[in-house]
Amino acid sequence: MRGLRAFLLCAVMLGVRARAEVIATFEDPATDSSTPLFEFDAFSMELSGAWSVPGLTLETIGGDFQDVTFSMSPVSVNIFGGVGPGQIEFFDGVSPIFTIAFDSGHLNPTTFGATEFLATNVLVFSGSALPSPVENESFAFAFANQVDAGGGGFSATASFTSSADVIPEPASLVSLVLSGLICYRRAAGCRR
Repeated sequence: MRGLRAFLLCAVMLGVRARAEVIATFEDPATDSSTPLFEFDAFSMELSGAWSVPGLTLETIGGDFQDVTFSMSPVSVNIFGGVGPGQIEFFDGVSPIFTIAFDSGHLNPTTFGATEFLATNVLVFSGSALPSPVENESFAFAFANQVDAGGGGFSATASFTSSADVIPEPASLVSLVLSGLICYRRAAGCRR
């Protein structure tokens, strides 16, 4: 009976396939509104983003990167705040280290600094900053230092966070299976 319990415990441990983790994050690198990270053009109904000066530290699950830049080509925004498909790329110098592709998102604009841009559907994270495959990705930019650009448009600085379920790499899974077998054999040996 004890062997069966040990085997079931090991089986439960093996059933834990992925764990939620913060994948990448950064604090607002801007000291004031003079160097915005995002701009929303209310006339063209487009949101664009970029950072190209020193000062952004991207903390990732694969390590920290200093003086990172990023870019996001303009994405369309409808009158309800729905954001069309887009891609955000983070660079360590010239090389891309982290890319986020999304099918849709949402922009929640306010005039008192609580604006947020987040993805709502089909996200894919990729890049060398990821040591393992991930699933169930999500991200959000929280805007600050918002400046009115007329007609409902604005520019803003931002902080960023993203998360996903990290899928254990094959070596970890093999280790878990071997541990489970050892647990089972030891428990089976105790019955004798």
